[in-house]
Amino acid sequence: MLPVASLLILVPLIFAAVTFLTKTKDQAATLAFAGSLATLGLTLYAYLNFDSSTAVMQFFESMEWIPFLGIKYSVGIDGISMPLIILNAIVTPLLVLYSYSEDREAPNRFYALILAMQAAVIGVFVSLDFFMFYIFWELTLIPLFFMVNIWGGEKRKHASYKFFIYTHVASLVMLLGIFGISFACLQQTGVLSFDIRELITQFQFIESGGLKDAIFLALLFGFLAKIPSFPFHSWLPDAYSEAPTAGSVLFVLLKIGGYGLFRIMLPMLPNTGSPDLIIMVMGLLGGVSVLYGALLALRQKDLKRMIAYSSVSHMGYVTLGAAGLVTMSVSGAMFQQFSHGLIMSIMFMSAGVIHRNTGTRIINELGGLASKMPKLTVIMMVGFMASLGLPGLTGFIAEFLVLTFTFGELPGFVVIALLAIVITAGYHLWAMQRAMFGVYNEKLGPVADLDFPQTLAMALIALLVLYFGLNPSPVLDMMITNSNAIVGLAAAAGV
Repeated sequence: MLPVASLLILVPLIFAAVTFLTKTKDQAATLAFAGSLATLGLTLYAYLNFDSSTAVMQFFESMEWIPFLGIKYSVGIDGISMPLIILNAIVTPLLVLYSYSEDREAPNRFYALILAMQAAVIGVFVSLDFFMFYIFWELTLIPLFFMVNIWGGEKRKHASYKFFIYTHVASLVMLLGIFGISFACLQQTGVLSFDIRELITQFQFIESGGLKDAIFLALLFGFLAKIPSFPFHSWLPDAYSEAPTAGSVLFVLLKIGGYGLFRIMLPMLPNTGSPDLIIMVMGLLGGVSVLYGALLALRQKDLKRMIAYSSVSHMGYVTLGAAGLVTMSVSGAMFQQFSHGLIMSIMFMSAGVIHRNTGTRIINELGGLASKMPKLTVIMMVGFMASLGLPGLTGFIAEFLVLTFTFGELPGFVVIALLAIVITAGYHLWAMQRAMFGVYNEKLGPVADLDFPQTLAMALIALLVLYFGLNPSPVLDMMITNSNAIVGLAAAAGV
């Protein structure tokens, strides 16, 4: 069998290097598209050979790397990582296709960074050694920083440095947690290791409850800042709104914070010193994030900034569902990550097209665009309706599972999240009505609709939102299998 996990990192990385050496936009875009399609092909191969009925790690590879430090090259794929790899592999070639319509300075660097980002994110998803995990975690900062800093909006410098500093500091705190668990387990076993699964198993034997909580909270802080969850979210609105459209979509594909909750935090949770208190904190942060993000989205005048705050709101469901700690709430939180990636890609692409074709993102300066941009209106409507949770689309599946199955465990925090439902519907419908319908604002002049590459890329994502909304089983089944295994650990520990 092919070493799929390694190739999923290596292929986009090689194509990124070659793309960087190209001289023209056509060469860069063609190579980037070919590289992303090759990655998609490998992902389809992995999916077709993947067993969704087991939580066992598949496509496992391991070899010694730095033996005297206990560091191994260890990679694999399971039902936690596979859906996010699929999301990344599907959206990236469509993002390259969408971006072809835009003329960018230094296109070789622009397209190379897209592929480098893909390699780094997949590296996080397949890494089973904390040392590798952290390297790829930090590597994701580099493409995003340059995407915002070079091709972003007027405040790109401020936004890029704010993003880098906030998330890098959180990563350093997480690194302290990694060192803490590794050296604490060294005291127990006499063997230095950075193997994620082994350290999670050994975590239960650490005697000090205070040390356990300190390690857990250090790791949790790093993940919550990257999700991002309230109150660690302040870097997101600036970074998302100032980034070019491709950069905003790459931020959306950055699901490593939520992934860390399921891969590391929930399996460790039952063996912390204060699991019930930590669950309450996670539930509170999740519920407040949903409501707080919705309230801030409602007051925005800039369409892209509204979408950025809605992202904070919707990612709150991930933390809330994880805190529910029952199979279907955790599965719903996992599915929210997958759904959010598709939906927000449509929404940011829509905002990008509107800004490029009209010269503004201010909602009150738009109006009546449906008469000039009917193709965009239809696709944008799918994204907005999915985002507000319309049944039959992916957003409904995720939010229904989280709210329904978390309610039995954390009813108070679910009620907080429920308050956001009407607000969420309000700002989506208000934005669509103001921007796309009504009388056309003649001050905008002649406005073109989507061109063919944009239409194809966005329509395919919209179809996936509909398909997985009606038939979530292809990804949800594997999530349920792994969620059941995670919850089983908590049940065995009496949490």
